[in-house]
Formats: sequence, C-alpha cells, structure tokens
Amino acid sequence: MIVVIGRVQTSAEQRDSLVQTAQVMCEASRSEPGCIGYRFYEDTEQPNHFVFVEEWESDEVLQTHFGQAHTSEFMAKIRGLVDGPPDASFH
Repeated sequence: MIVVIGRVQTSAEQRDSLVQTAQVMCEASRSEPGCIGYRFYEDTEQPNHFVFVEEWESDEVLQTHFGQAHTSEFMAKIRGLVDGPPDASFH
C-alpha cells in the first residue's frame, strides 16, 4: 500500500473554494480502481491549514491516478487557492 500525505495552507478568503475543490477531488479519486481511501482534513490547531490523506493499493494505481483528467483539473485549480507550494510525502 502507498500512503500519500499532502499539506496545504490557504487564506481565509480562499478557504471555502479550497474545501469545495478538495471535496470534488476526493469524491472522484475514491471512485478510481485501487483507491483505498482519499480524505481531506482541517488542522484544528492552525487555521486554514489542511491535510490530504490518500491510500492506494500500489504505486501502479497511484501513477494511473496522476494521469486522470480530474487530477490535472485539480492541480490547475489548487494553484490559485493555496499559499505556497503543497508539501507531499509518500510512504
């Protein structure tokens, strides 16, 4: 199993747009073959900081996920919604 942890932060003004965009991404990703889980959480100690937790059956299905149209659309949208580059780690 591959676990991806992604961290982003946003402004108070962009918060709702980020949440909506993330919800669309989560729903689309969870319908992909090989997706075990895909969730989006808010950090309760740091306002406007969020964490994505993705669980994939294998690196092969994760690489397929990266090639999906909804993933490309998400990456294009999120650039205008976050402050600074996203931080991602793969386990």
